[in-house]
Amino acid sequence: MSYDVVIIGSGPGGYVCAVKAAQLGLKVAVVEKRATYGGTCLNVGCIPSKALIHAADTFHAMTQTSKGASRLGIATGAPSIDFAATLAWKDGIVARLTTGVGALLRKAGVRVVHGHAHLIDGKTVEVETADGRQLIRAETIVIATGSSPVALPSLPFGGPVLSSTDILALAEVPNRLVIVGGGYIGL
Repeated sequence: MSYDVVIIGSGPGGYVCAVKAAQLGLKVAVVEKRATYGGTCLNVGCIPSKALIHAADTFHAMTQTSKGASRLGIATGAPSIDFAATLAWKDGIVARLTTGVGALLRKAGVRVVHGHAHLIDGKTVEVETADGRQLIRAETIVIATGSSPVALPSLPFGGPVLSSTDILALAEVPNRLVIVGGGYIGL
């Protein structure tokens, strides 16, 4: 396979680059190792974090209203939360947005190859797909692989130590929690 541009990763940098390159008339392929598009931000980062923050803010506001703390004079009963339903709502938002990214790529005529990419040289990418290895040649290769959680040597992931990806999928709200890291997802 031969392309003008191959982009490794379909996150915010990768898919935007792919769509713009295709709009400029270039033959474009994207290599994505996940089954879904949108990278860390959309799948297990900023977007699901913002959804859960919105749910927490709404719950907090309702809690204040139930205590008679509304400046509008509105009072309600004590709220409760069905955390499984909240997670399903968050997952629905993520699914809708990842589907939208896929539609943008298709509409732009970008070929997507699902698999794990390895750079062979400055013009060749080898992709390990479910159907075997594929070689893709391109005049330009863009690496837009995003980020992933990194365990600290003294705090390896597992048991009570969770990655930012793991915590977004908890089945229930923990009684206590310590966050290590002050980036957007940690905050």
